[in-house]
Amino acid sequence: MRSFLRDDLAALHSVEFLLVGTIVCLGVIVGLAEYRNAVVQELGDVSGALAHLDQSFTMTLVTSGGGSTTVSYVDGMTYSSLDANGIVVTSPGSVE
Repeated sequence: MRSFLRDDLAALHSVEFLLVGTIVCLGVIVGLAEYRNAVVQELGDVSGALAHLDQSFTMTLVTSGGGSTTVSYVDGMTYSSLDANGIVVTSPGSVE
């Protein structure tokens, strides 16, 4: 029993495992933080792309008698990315 209690060969391995585990945990924390930043950046890019979609259209209706009329809609909404909390609508849309 005395020989077993004085044996310290396993102590070196436990210290090595503790150091390796600490380095791995710190690496995982930094990696997850960078992953979070990349996801937030990508979601910001997607929201900016969706905010700048142009929904304007024009179509010409031709009747069987040969007459025609043009119907159009101009998406006059201007979006500003100055507000960090969301999209700011600076002017209303119009229908022609």
